[in-house]
Amino acid sequence: MSNDQKPTIPRRNFIQTAALGLGATVAAGATVAQAATPAAAKEGTAGASEDASAAPYDLIIVGAGTAGLPAAIQAADLGAKVALLDKNPAIGGMLHVTGSHLSAANTRMQIQKGFIDAPATHYRDIRKIGRYQNDSELVKLDVENAAAVVDWLQDLGVEFTPESPVIYYGHEVYGVPRTHMPLNGGRTVLEVFRKELEERIARGNVTLFTGVKAQSLIKAPGGRVVGVSCEQGGATREFRGGAVILTTGGYGANNDMRNQYNPGHKSAIYGGLPHATGDGIRMAQEAGAKLVHMDNIIPVPGILYDGKNRPTSMGSGRINLSWEKFRGSVWVNKNGERFVNEDGFGQDDKERALMRQPDMTFFVLFDEKARLANPCIVNGWSMDKFEAEAARGVIVKKANSIEALARSMGVDAAKLKDTIARYNASVSAGHDAEFGRDKLQFPVAQGPFYGLQTIGFFLLTMGGVKVNYRLEAEDENGQRIAGLFAAGEVLGNGQLAGDGLVGGMSVTPSYVFGRLSARYALDYVRGVLNRSSYT
Repeated sequence: MSNDQKPTIPRRNFIQTAALGLGATVAAGATVAQAATPAAAKEGTAGASEDASAAPYDLIIVGAGTAGLPAAIQAADLGAKVALLDKNPAIGGMLHVTGSHLSAANTRMQIQKGFIDAPATHYRDIRKIGRYQNDSELVKLDVENAAAVVDWLQDLGVEFTPESPVIYYGHEVYGVPRTHMPLNGGRTVLEVFRKELEERIARGNVTLFTGVKAQSLIKAPGGRVVGVSCEQGGATREFRGGAVILTTGGYGANNDMRNQYNPGHKSAIYGGLPHATGDGIRMAQEAGAKLVHMDNIIPVPGILYDGKNRPTSMGSGRINLSWEKFRGSVWVNKNGERFVNEDGFGQDDKERALMRQPDMTFFVLFDEKARLANPCIVNGWSMDKFEAEAARGVIVKKANSIEALARSMGVDAAKLKDTIARYNASVSAGHDAEFGRDKLQFPVAQGPFYGLQTIGFFLLTMGGVKVNYRLEAEDENGQRIAGLFAAGEVLGNGQLAGDGLVGGMSVTPSYVFGRLSARYALDYVRGVLNRSSYT
């Protein structure tokens, strides 16, 4: 197959488990973990002795999620003695909810399908989409190792969709199909990682401690990081070792950090899990680490919002906003004005336009003809569900006139009427002079009329701990903090994606850097220290 035969996939949910609320997701994960790893859970939680936590380890990995699990597996395979800590009752972190889309060039799947790609091309695309604000060394480190990691996942037993790799339209698109999509998203990967971890626990290489919340890093005289002080059940426990790898995730669920670093994004809804409170970022900063990209969060449009009850998960529903899925809709802000080409190809333009709107809120307006032409307006909703919500009038507003619809949405009726009149005139003329929309299927003219209020949402944070090319945390002077490594969202997505949302550049680097951080940290330990000096 040549690059002219590009399998594509429409814009779809970033979170595969959209029907689950946050509490249900975590509870489900905890049940699975306890059933799957009873020995590990017994050894690592309250049943573990103080001697077990006090004994020196080669590596202490804080966070058993997207980056921490591959780090622990890799370290164990290199013969390390590892303490793997997580504050949740179950392993997995964001793997419970992420789609786990992976971008990589020259994977086995690409080669078998005849796609021509290269890490250098992947690198150029990432840098360009990220507006050259990403870290060139880290991007290079990822793209040169990404294919090997995707192949490794396949070898472990991770199943990918038959069409993978694809061109994915949920972000700015790549010119080559390089998005690899595991079946059932991150949960597929988690189950494979769980099996691999159990084997290494049974071998004695990894000790898993759950329900343990890291509080601060421990330094030896001279500044070398030698451990982590944690809280469990009201008691303090210390874990000491040759090096610490932070894989604790981002800070999207920490409102205080969001208010401190992203005050202009207060209205955006966090769609991740509640454990993402920036613990590793805070601890690293207290230990002298530099933080970067902290001022940046990039929300994406589409989650339903009734104006009163702020949704706390994707379970509230997400609108299919792509033109091929939702023909004939018009987007207006809280002033009743259009603000973007609704059918525009670039997602980046829409995301940036959204950030300029009052409260990052807009309404999707359409008429009865559009409703009948779009059988799946909201992900997971049947037409009966949509009609029931329209009758309820909370999430879906319905009225027989544009003026009445405006009043129900709290929008200036005169402005909205004028906006729709101008849009309808553009449809008649076959040209949208305001925003260049060229897919003008039909006017908004056949009542009843509908309005759905949406708000910007985000799944990851862009700011985090600055690291060098060996994934060692750096201080404000660019000097490494000896013994402290980091991988995953604790780095912030900005170092990899820059000033944009780049397909596959959140989860892929988490897997890649998780494995690499274990290698680099173990090289550091074995090259500089011996077991007696860990404490």
